[in-house]
Amino acid sequence: MGEGPSKTEILKALAHPVRLSILEALMRGPVCVNELVLLIGRRQPYISQQLGILRRAGVVVARREGASIRYQLNPVALKDTRESVCTLCGPPGDRVTQPVVRAEAKSVSDNHAWHGMPREQIAWQPTLVAERCVGCGMCATSCGRGVYVFDYEINRPVVVAPEMCMVGCTTCATLCLYDAIGLPSRGYIRQLIRRHKALCQSKDPLRDERDRYNVARRRRLKLGA
Repeated sequence: MGEGPSKTEILKALAHPVRLSILEALMRGPVCVNELVLLIGRRQPYISQQLGILRRAGVVVARREGASIRYQLNPVALKDTRESVCTLCGPPGDRVTQPVVRAEAKSVSDNHAWHGMPREQIAWQPTLVAERCVGCGMCATSCGRGVYVFDYEINRPVVVAPEMCMVGCTTCATLCLYDAIGLPSRGYIRQLIRRHKALCQSKDPLRDERDRYNVARRRRLKLGA
């Protein structure tokens, strides 16, 4: 019986933000290339190229279902993959604080849904393209939700709490002058809204929390009435 992929091979394969995003998607279950294109917002040939690297490292396996091919994590490599992801999340000095950030983010995502959809089921989070990032830190200092921290050893930001990213928000990508931040495509979020009938869901808080959204009440408060 052959040995599974080594940790060195896994770390080398995962040392790229897009491949980490692919891994995160696969942790939810098998997906096809077209689904990954929608989730990650990159072209199909590019996604296929990154999948090829993950497959050669033994992290990902492919299986045919009818006319389509679906990709999934290699169960043999799953344990090492998770350990490698933790290693890539940040420098040793940050490992004390990062789990705390993730625990806080998880508690928020567990208790809140986005228009009726559990936040953890929505693949909306930023990815960093390391070769484009100049280390300005604009994304880390502009995001008020704790999605980023800054790694001073490599002089660039790191995504530590992707689940805290506000669904549909593109502020960090808009502010990045070097296009180093990737987000799912606009088509993905619109498809999500249509599939889950989020437009209808948005009416519920407007009805149930009228005081919160009522412009007349806001004006009265501003005038001290």
